[in-house]
Amino acid sequence: MNDRQPRAAHAIACDPSTPLQVLVDLAAQRWDLHGIIAANPAASPELIRWIRGVNPTLSTGRAPGHQPAPSAAGRALAPAAAPHVPRRSRGVGGWLAGCGCLAIVAIVAVVVFAGFGALLFSGGDETGGLSSAATPDAAPTADSEIDTQRALYADERAKIDELSLEFEESPVAWLVADFEWLFRQDEKIADPNLLEYTAQTLAAQAKTFREGLEVSVAEAQARRVNTSGLVTESIVDTAGKGFLDVQWDAATACTADDREDWRTTGCITKEDSLTVHLLPESELGEWSSKFTVVHELAHVYQRADNASVFDYRGEYNDLLAQGLFQGSAEAMADCYALTYYGEWSLTNGDTTTGYGYVCDENERSAIRTWASNMNAPMQ
Repeated sequence: MNDRQPRAAHAIACDPSTPLQVLVDLAAQRWDLHGIIAANPAASPELIRWIRGVNPTLSTGRAPGHQPAPSAAGRALAPAAAPHVPRRSRGVGGWLAGCGCLAIVAIVAVVVFAGFGALLFSGGDETGGLSSAATPDAAPTADSEIDTQRALYADERAKIDELSLEFEESPVAWLVADFEWLFRQDEKIADPNLLEYTAQTLAAQAKTFREGLEVSVAEAQARRVNTSGLVTESIVDTAGKGFLDVQWDAATACTADDREDWRTTGCITKEDSLTVHLLPESELGEWSSKFTVVHELAHVYQRADNASVFDYRGEYNDLLAQGLFQGSAEAMADCYALTYYGEWSLTNGDTTTGYGYVCDENERSAIRTWASNMNAPMQ
């Protein structure tokens, strides 16, 4: 029926769950709904001030056929182009495109207001024409400073989104930077009751976050070159896309095993989840070196799984709780290495590596699913 569209617009205008940007777009197109939109709890103070400026009567009685054409002010409220972000995935890039940028929608809307604030909120006639009441020499208001800081934050956030391309399909992104914190910042900057000092702090913190991310990305790009020429470095560089480091210092960096005929061949320390410590390949031999490095990488992915609070992916602790891998994180790491290489024994020649348990096909199937969800490599 012909009345479906008007009714839908009316429902959108009064629905408190309607996103701010939708209300902005609707206000620019449907002046007859200005009163309803202004009364919506989801309408921001900036949007309400704009409505009152261009439509002081807040009239709801206009006939649809007599709505004024969108003015320069109306066109300024058109949807802004979102910053480029990686395609959605199970890695942090997907969350930057999803959770993070859902929050940024509101920020972009505010930035639009910031860019056109002097025009939109200076008042005008009923058709959206601009009045001459603005005073260019007037001192800046607190709202204008908040808008400025929001614009700075949005600029930093766009740069962060661009940097996040480096994390596309990365299994360790959550260990590189605290993206959970970033998403909380997105929510704070979009708060309609934001204070000037808070806005300044958020913008400054976003800049610091971006600068730190730039350092991490630059280091990762340099690390992708196998400078040692060793097999273990090649495996680590490929697995971590440069965000992981490898050191052949397990003798000093790792806690020694007290059991007779056992020695610690590698570890991940509690203080640093992004560095794999190994014994030298010349000391371990090819098989033990290759097995050990993949075993330790499994521990890195386990920590990344725990860190990824926004993207629940069947955490490895749940697999252990189901009784898989004898409930042992070490046996699970062995299973990851065995599955990675397609091997069914921990013994090669006269050397046995690992913790003594060879996982079955059911457990290997669980490992493959877990690795796929983690974007962890699997041959």
